[in-house]
Amino acid sequence: MSSRSAVRALLALTFVAALAIAAPATAQDQAPATWGVGPSSQDGPDGRAAFDYALDPGQSLVDFVGVSNFGTEPITLRLYASDAFTSESGAFDLLASDQESVDVGSWIGFNEQVLTIAPQTRLDVPFALHVPADATPGDHVGGIVAALTEESTDATGDAVLVERRVGARVHLRVSGELDPALTPDIDHLTYHYEPNPASPGSATFDYEVENTGNVRLGGQLIARFSGPFGLLEREVVVAELPQILPGDRFEGTAEVDRLWPLLRLDAELLVRPEAVDPADAESRIPSSSHEETLWAPPWPQAAVLIALGLLVLVWAKLRKRRKANAKPKPVVDEPEPSKETSE
Repeated sequence: MSSRSAVRALLALTFVAALAIAAPATAQDQAPATWGVGPSSQDGPDGRAAFDYALDPGQSLVDFVGVSNFGTEPITLRLYASDAFTSESGAFDLLASDQESVDVGSWIGFNEQVLTIAPQTRLDVPFALHVPADATPGDHVGGIVAALTEESTDATGDAVLVERRVGARVHLRVSGELDPALTPDIDHLTYHYEPNPASPGSATFDYEVENTGNVRLGGQLIARFSGPFGLLEREVVVAELPQILPGDRFEGTAEVDRLWPLLRLDAELLVRPEAVDPADAESRIPSSSHEETLWAPPWPQAAVLIALGLLVLVWAKLRKRRKANAKPKPVVDEPEPSKETSE
């Protein structure tokens, strides 16, 4: 098998939201290839930043995507739709071209999928979006992509095929009951002592926030720590949550400092969701939380107290002994020898 076929899988590169321009091509015998993708109409661009739709199950529509060649040479692009997901870093991304879409990416179809575009030219390409009759209510998110596949070489000199893609987001809201919800979870909760017993310690933990509802959401992730009866409560914003798509999750690691070891610490991870879609801006989205107990005996402080107690005890004994040694001994009068008188 040739090295080219061994690396036939295309590399997934950056997806640019809304209208975007591709990076320059690596080929050195032609001018850099740059192109853009954005919402359009049969008469040209219409000012939209993304494809935003609100449809009923079973409903269909026809729309246009504008694909522009900004370069000085003709380019051939492959046009397709794909499902979106929240990446590990919290970024918006699309499935790679070799991954099958099962949601809105599979509901969009084109009559033409391979486009050859002349220099300094835009094509307004029609496409159809059909919402299945059994589509679930809520947000379905994806993108329309124009991809250019080029031959390149990797670090070892082997031939590889590299896919560079540019696209625009698709936000589809299917009518029905909405259920916005972000659910937090906490794991590997650990308390860390400071070498200096006069300083408070810290807690580290892994967190996960899952979108268990059907609406894309962002928000804040907050950690609360307190001792028994709410003693010395501390609240910290752990993360500003990115847009999390329905069914996706965002993970990370956090540290909260200035926590005194109060034997038992109550830890609460709280999510305050925020709407991403402007249509939901006035909606009240309930918060949710997850609680854990963290045991943090005050060992360093106890050791210091014990040491101080021992020092006090030793000092008291030494002081008592010094007082005893310094006290003058009482003088005892010896009885005079008796004298016998003879008659």
